[in-house]
Amino acid sequence: QLSTLLSTLSHQPPREALPRRAKPDGCMGCAPRLAGAMSLGGLMAATTPPFLKAAAFLAAPFKKAARAPTRWPRLGDARASEPPTPLEEVDAIVKRVAGKSAQWARVPCEERARMLRDMLPLIINELDAGGGAALSAEHKGSYGPDCAEEGFISACVIMAVREYAECMEAGGRPKPLSVSTRADGQQVVHVGPIGAVENMTFPGYRFEQWLLPNAAKPPTQGRVYRAADEGRPVDGGLAVVLGAGNQWVISMLDALHVLLAENRVAVVKMNPVNEHMGPACRRMLAPFVEGGFVEFVYGGIEQGVHLTKHAQAASVHLTGSVGTYDAIVWGGSGKKANAEKPITDKAVTAELGCVTPWVIAPGNWSDAAIEYHARNAVALMVNNASHNCNATKVLITSATWEKREQFLDTVRRLLAEARPRIAYYPGAEANYKKYMAAYPDAEVLGAHAPDAPGLVVPWTFKSGVSADDVDAGKNDLCCTFEPWCGVLSEVVVPEDPAAGSDRDAQTKSFLNRAVALANERCFGNLSCSLIVPPSTQRRCPAEFDAAVAGLKYGSVVVNGPSSLAFAISRTCWAAFPGNDTRDIQSGCGHVHNTMLFDEPEKGVVHCPWMEGKVPFWDHDPPNAKNLWQPTLHLLAYKQLFSGQGMAAIRRVILN
Repeated sequence: QLSTLLSTLSHQPPREALPRRAKPDGCMGCAPRLAGAMSLGGLMAATTPPFLKAAAFLAAPFKKAARAPTRWPRLGDARASEPPTPLEEVDAIVKRVAGKSAQWARVPCEERARMLRDMLPLIINELDAGGGAALSAEHKGSYGPDCAEEGFISACVIMAVREYAECMEAGGRPKPLSVSTRADGQQVVHVGPIGAVENMTFPGYRFEQWLLPNAAKPPTQGRVYRAADEGRPVDGGLAVVLGAGNQWVISMLDALHVLLAENRVAVVKMNPVNEHMGPACRRMLAPFVEGGFVEFVYGGIEQGVHLTKHAQAASVHLTGSVGTYDAIVWGGSGKKANAEKPITDKAVTAELGCVTPWVIAPGNWSDAAIEYHARNAVALMVNNASHNCNATKVLITSATWEKREQFLDTVRRLLAEARPRIAYYPGAEANYKKYMAAYPDAEVLGAHAPDAPGLVVPWTFKSGVSADDVDAGKNDLCCTFEPWCGVLSEVVVPEDPAAGSDRDAQTKSFLNRAVALANERCFGNLSCSLIVPPSTQRRCPAEFDAAVAGLKYGSVVVNGPSSLAFAISRTCWAAFPGNDTRDIQSGCGHVHNTMLFDEPEKGVVHCPWMEGKVPFWDHDPPNAKNLWQPTLHLLAYKQLFSGQGMAAIRRVILN
């Protein structure tokens, strides 16, 4: 609301005297620049127009912090690790936590809300400088903003914990902003942003939870809490959570989901890659650990197999690979084809990765828009050394787009400028070699960093892969193989002869084919980005709407990075429903969905075409070091003028 008000009060006509129709998408007047600068994230750039002296004065304390030098991660013997939990101790932990299942099923919403609220200061204290964020950065490396990248990632946990608390305070059925019904009858729930702080953090955004086509009308929420209100508490038993190795926040969020959405107690096995964060996660979950409802164990395959086959485990949730899922469900990928039925009778849900596509529609792009969206794509490829299931992997472009080469050149420049990072995840070297064997002419744009203490996969880009070849099953490794390292590909959709010289007809044809390519040729269906200029949306409204609806992904982000859907925890994070257990793709089941809608299909996040600021997901933000801790305070308490909020602001001013 504040952003909108400032936009209105400060509106000035754009300086350029271009005709309105010819003005490229992305030419920003003063109003949107001010709205972005005055948003919470906008303080990172403080790009306030010079004639607004008052705003400039207010923004002055938030000066850009000097970028820190690269700090390589600790590797090998220098890495702190947790000793494997002996199997006898694993059994004792499982027995103890499973024995709390019936008690947990009867813990009322009010008590659950209190436990969640008690977590917030624990998380913030744990992540303060020298704490969890710094520890995680030590093991991954720090590439400019000190430990801020890890600090901002923890905002996902902060927002989810607060939203779950709000949900519990509403009896497990919080009221959304609105529910609408599309022309085809599908229900769409408007779930955010809610409140001044969220709107300042995400100015001009819209978060939607789309429900299954046959979902109940009106939509239902909080299944286990409705049952409790009816005197039928649901005892979900014990869930085994196999944590992700790339992001520690996933283990936290998955544990909260099984506790609060499924009414299960949980034993969390940390992944060996980031098990050093296990004690910190345990301290942050202290209200649930002290109650006996959650516990952590450590180790590798031996402990994982023991847990997933344990007689007292009712369910398993994992974030990992298709190979791990197949081992749990079928006994191995090579056995599922001939198996009559799964080897386990436990409920198994999973999030298993994706070759994440970005559909980039042609249109009247400005130079600023090209820079902004190319930087977004590169940022999400570079983040975490590209060891993310939602990392940018395939740009789908149109051969008819007159600015395609400019966009690709911008991508090349940004990749060349990005700092090299240690590819710390096991298997990165083999994956890179496999990719380069398929595309020996790929452009190696990033530096090799010979002084690095470990493997650096140089940022690598393969452009010009033909969509015709991909559709024919040729030259398609970029779409069928998740490389899990710093490579990026472009698949170009050729001109449609049937559309002729009609630009709009070509754009409509492109959108239809690009969506089909993403759905049918790219491995997985977890998340994707759809980048469509406002002018293209206006000229091709039916095709744009069909693209949003037609992308069969668990999350669709319009005009923003696909990873944003992971951070927005009111929408579900999941594979698109319906994957076969013998071809599981990105998985089954869902997490997040903090408003607890019973029948989610996919989350859709609508972003503004451009922001007048450096977004918080940028790979080298100018002021992240100063702002990540105050941001966590504000997101945790949603009170600008509370003691915590003012203390957060003072920390920035006095920095």
